Amino acid sequence: MRLRVRRRPVKYARLEVRPDGTVLVTAPDGFDVDSLVEKHRGWLEGKLAEIEGLRELAESGFPINGEFYQVIHGRRAKVHEGFKTVVLSPSRDEVLSCLKRFLRKELLPLVDEYGGKMGIQPGRVYIRHQKSRWGSCSGRGNLNFNVRLISVPPELRRYVVIHELAHLRHLNHSKAFWELVGRFYPDYRGAREELKRWWSILELNPYWRWLGGRE
Repeated sequence: MRLRVRRRPVKYARLEVRPDGTVLVTAPDGFDVDSLVEKHRGWLEGKLAEIEGLRELAESGFPINGEFYQVIHGRRAKVHEGFKTVVLSPSRDEVLSCLKRFLRKELLPLVDEYGGKMGIQPGRVYIRHQKSRWGSCSGRGNLNFNVRLISVPPELRRYVVIHELAHLRHLNHSKAFWELVGRFYPDYRGAREELKRWWSILELNPYWRWLGGRE
């Protein structure tokens, strides 16, 4: 078990299993971390087993649209949908730029389609390499999407687009917000669970780890 302890002036200790299989404990100085871990060992082992079960899948290629493409190392980055291959160049920046261009072609029609259906007009659409979220929106009405969305099934991308557009109407996760999301994506709870699974897959995927500077 890979354990990381983060000491913070919090009132209650918090136990979390990160998507890459690290167990993170946030606790005040002097708190007995070992006892907390032992108390929740059964739950921790179950969560870690779930993540470990995803490792073989995560290491089977580069995920594009929910499928795992064969990786080829070459001079110029490119996604070949017909051959289901991804060419990775030595430059992380070039690979990310290639993936962003590919994703933009997928996302912009969805933003236009659901913006029209929902009666919401967003500002600019940005694609970034974010470390902790699939998407976000700004107070100026701009939308930000994570380039990692190129890896998930298209249906989950549709949910993220609807989610972020809904935030332009409701800047919170209120009942009204979820009612609006549910009107256009009824199974949003299922989508949220699937996105958690995919986040773990990408945290374990060696190519995304390399793109994040962790390999």
